Amino acid sequence: MTIRRRFSLSFLGIMTLFAFNAGVYVWSNQRRSAAVEDLRRAITRQALLSSVQLTLNDAQKQISVLSQIASEAGAAGASQGDKNQFSSRLATAGNNVSKIRNLSGQSPTIAEFENTFRQLSASWRVFYENFGVNQSKAIEELVLRGEPLSRAVIQELLPKLQTEENENAEAAGENFRSASRLSDQITFSIFLVSTLVAMVVVYFVSRDMTQGLTALQAGVEAVGSGELGHRIALERKDELGHLARAFDAMSSRLAGARKELTEAHQKEKKKSEDLAHALEQLGKAQDQLVVQQKMASLGTLTAGIAHEIKNPLNFVNNFAEIAGSLVSDIRDSITSQKERIDAREFGFLTETLQDLEQNAAKIREHGKRADGIVKGMLMHSRGQQGHMQETNLNTLVSEYVKLAYHGIRAQDINFNVTIEEHYDSTISPMNIVPHDLSRVILNIANNACYAADQKAQRTKDGFRPTLRVATINLGDSVEIRLRDNGDGIPEHIREKIFEPFFTTKPAGSGTGLGLSMSYDIIVQEHRGKIRVESQQGEFAEFIITLPRK
Repeated sequence: MTIRRRFSLSFLGIMTLFAFNAGVYVWSNQRRSAAVEDLRRAITRQALLSSVQLTLNDAQKQISVLSQIASEAGAAGASQGDKNQFSSRLATAGNNVSKIRNLSGQSPTIAEFENTFRQLSASWRVFYENFGVNQSKAIEELVLRGEPLSRAVIQELLPKLQTEENENAEAAGENFRSASRLSDQITFSIFLVSTLVAMVVVYFVSRDMTQGLTALQAGVEAVGSGELGHRIALERKDELGHLARAFDAMSSRLAGARKELTEAHQKEKKKSEDLAHALEQLGKAQDQLVVQQKMASLGTLTAGIAHEIKNPLNFVNNFAEIAGSLVSDIRDSITSQKERIDAREFGFLTETLQDLEQNAAKIREHGKRADGIVKGMLMHSRGQQGHMQETNLNTLVSEYVKLAYHGIRAQDINFNVTIEEHYDSTISPMNIVPHDLSRVILNIANNACYAADQKAQRTKDGFRPTLRVATINLGDSVEIRLRDNGDGIPEHIREKIFEPFFTTKPAGSGTGLGLSMSYDIIVQEHRGKIRVESQQGEFAEFIITLPRK
């Protein structure tokens, strides 16, 4: 059903209700008018009856006076004017009685009253005509007919008629009030029902319209916000349904157009990304070429230095082992000659040989350590990659942190940094590349010691440079934290510190390769993560996360 037809039928129904209400009002008004007419007739009859009663009372008094006069001898008769006036009053009263009969309909009481009243009027006229002319006839008429008729009319019929008219008037009044109440109740009820029906019709029509408009509004808002796939769930066969279907069709066309535009945009974007990726790869290739050239030069230099150190280091290690053997032989010889040597001298020789043996052992220990470092330098210079080995992480971190410290201190005797170590004893040996990971620890520890020392040299107000080193067992992974209390890393350069050749140290103090190579070792080789947290002027902390697998 269309909206126009729905509104037309609703309007027609409402108008039908109001027409019915108007018809009921006309019917009730007619009934009220009839009740009013009955009440008016009753009141008119009461008024006419009162007038007749008044005329009868006056005429009765007048007849009584004349009857007393008529009994006296020589009484004079009434004048013609008095007779005419008396007849006129009786005629008026008779007309009023006729009116009462006409207003009452077929009432036996009023008919009897009218008949008796006319007889009484005729008797009184006879009396009046013969008064003063034929007194005996006048008195005879009054006694024989007038008095009985007068008593019947005034004392019997008139009170009875008055009582009846009062009852009729009361009944007419009650009928009028009842008709008025019924008319008002029916009119009000019909009006109330009409109003309720009209409200119900308006409510359902407006609700139906509102639901449709709400669905359309929701669809417009959804499409306006970009949801072109939204469809208006409005299965109707009216104008709103047609509008919803047209709107859905428009949304479908817009969705198709947007899809085509998006696909075209994606193609253009992919072309741009491919071009950017090519440019990025070209830039990386150029950077790698520069790095390879520098690393090749650095590798050549490192290989030369390592070879030069390797030869004297072999002599040191070999002679340390020989010295240990000689000390053992001398101890055996002295022990065999113990009886010939003074006890004090024997004790001195024994302690001396023990010190020599310990020194030789230390020389062998540190010689082997230095030999491992030289081997690593040679491996790095040749471009070889180390192998995973099960290693005690706490020992490796502690060793190379101290190595970094002693390396700086060997160059500057005034250098001093407090090292605070907190190693998690629950960390079991891990598969790592010890040589490469040690380079990472060495680089970061060197940078941390340098930053803390620089701040100490600048402040000189009791500042205590500190390097805090810790390892934490995270279950599936292990965390290494190196934190210094230096000046920290400014936020605007924090993202650049892992780029090749980027350094914050003065010219000649750093190459900018340490953190870049450390990033590759942790992320590419060990599949781990490295990040930095810092607060400028307070601290810088490097956090290395190594997975166990």
